[in-house]
Amino acid sequence: MIIHMAEGATSDQVQHVIDRIMRDYGLRCETIVSDTTVIGVKGIAAIVDEGRISELPGVDRVIRITEKFKDASRTFHHEDTVIDVSGVRVGGPHLTVFGGPCAIESEQQALDSARMAREAGVDVLRAFVDKSRTSPYDYRGLELRRGLEIARAMKAETGLPIVSELIDLRHLQAFVDAGVDVIQVGARSAQYSPLLEELSRINVPIILKHGFGNDMSEWLCAAAYIMSGVDREGRATAHGNTSVILCYRGIKSFESETRFSADISMIPLVRTKSHLPLIADPSHSSGDRKLVERVAYGFIAAGAHGIEFDIHSNPAEALCDGKQAVGREAGRIVENMRRIHAMLAGVGMESGATVMAPAK
Repeated sequence: MIIHMAEGATSDQVQHVIDRIMRDYGLRCETIVSDTTVIGVKGIAAIVDEGRISELPGVDRVIRITEKFKDASRTFHHEDTVIDVSGVRVGGPHLTVFGGPCAIESEQQALDSARMAREAGVDVLRAFVDKSRTSPYDYRGLELRRGLEIARAMKAETGLPIVSELIDLRHLQAFVDAGVDVIQVGARSAQYSPLLEELSRINVPIILKHGFGNDMSEWLCAAAYIMSGVDREGRATAHGNTSVILCYRGIKSFESETRFSADISMIPLVRTKSHLPLIADPSHSSGDRKLVERVAYGFIAAGAHGIEFDIHSNPAEALCDGKQAVGREAGRIVENMRRIHAMLAGVGMESGATVMAPAK
């Protein structure tokens, strides 16, 4: 729900509306002040008596938002959000490259791949400790404590922030204690609400992958779980985690020659619907290193704020997804992506100004 205050409404009148919403319904409010004041109501606003609120002094009109992904939507947040990842900017006018091995297999492999990724020019390093695999017999990562030790070593060796995928809620505090700069929610977990709700309570940026069978609304609703801080009763119990980065990787379809079907029009579409930074994954969408380079360029040309892709020091010997990992060509890919981004900056995107995500 959005409450538009009348032109000239006083600060006391605005506060009275906020106090009324909080007292009568237990919902949280956020305000935007420009020519007039707009109050956004967080939580299950269906319980609010629209008529009673519209009659309060200083209220111009009350509008119910029909979109279910309110926090992730441009309806109430017109500017592009820019997120700070340990000094690296993601979103807005910036192009951010996330790269590194699909999984930590050994200390030597991880450090060699990390150095290769840094030399290629990536901004944030993949350091995946845990892997969610289709078969229980596939490689799923080292023992957690050892994997996190190597992830810290990768960060120290390269000086780059690291991103790691969280699968098990029991490991969340270990990830935070290990200094993981970005926590990734994989496609298999993209709609697991208990995980998303828990991530709403921490002050660490989140990458939310696109689920295998999710449409855009389902994906953005998952982002809203992380951002809203709304509990099961619809009460805004926390401020939520506004530092969410979307990562598109395509969906399951009838096509078997690529790993997933990536509809490139989703990039500009999502950017018109959401203010959140949007990156894309050409490795998991194509599933073949021979396709990764051109697919990456297509994502950037379509308006993605960045790319996340697999870089491995020896793809032929990789224990996890070696077929889709690139090697020394990573540097050329990053360089060309930056050229494409610079050439097309501002073309076909009318998404407004950019603002930094507020710190919790």
